[in-house]
Amino acid sequence: MMYAIVGVIAFIILIAILCGVGYVKAPSDRAFIITGFRPKRILIGKSGIKIPFLERRDELDLSLIPVDVRTSNEVPTADYINVRTNANVNIRIGQSGEMLDRAATHFLNLRGEKIGQIARETLEASVREIIGTMPLEAMVSNREMFTNKVLETAVPDLAKMGLEIISFNVQDFTDANGVIGNLGV
Repeated sequence: MMYAIVGVIAFIILIAILCGVGYVKAPSDRAFIITGFRPKRILIGKSGIKIPFLERRDELDLSLIPVDVRTSNEVPTADYINVRTNANVNIRIGQSGEMLDRAATHFLNLRGEKIGQIARETLEASVREIIGTMPLEAMVSNREMFTNKVLETAVPDLAKMGLEIISFNVQDFTDANGVIGNLGV
């Protein structure tokens, strides 16, 4: 009888230790993705139990990621004037379950800087595409229209990766020949 009681107590202590080791608590700016023995679980701002040795905990950074989008080369506009542009963009991993699943597929355990580099390439491609379709005067005088057109092309591409744009602000357009400066005169 004594051995049975000691065995039960040892079993309870073992379970308590395993649960203590497997206890995870996700902060509100990170998503913990627990996979393995049970169906996948996503924890954001709450706690859960991960079964040691049978389940794995991975992370997604949910904080805002600033991205500086600069066209690396001059891009010809619709009226064949070569320009460069500079924009500041803030992105983040989408908060819906579908967006989190997509982001987990592409960005699991990556830091925000690396996610920003990947997003920068997509955003720069969208900016270059829109520059090529608009006349210079329209871009410079109506930045909101330019921004909306860029967002129309960039948002679906980023959504496929589980990312969403929080803000997109065009800082400036420049050209080597002074055409933009002459437009102001």
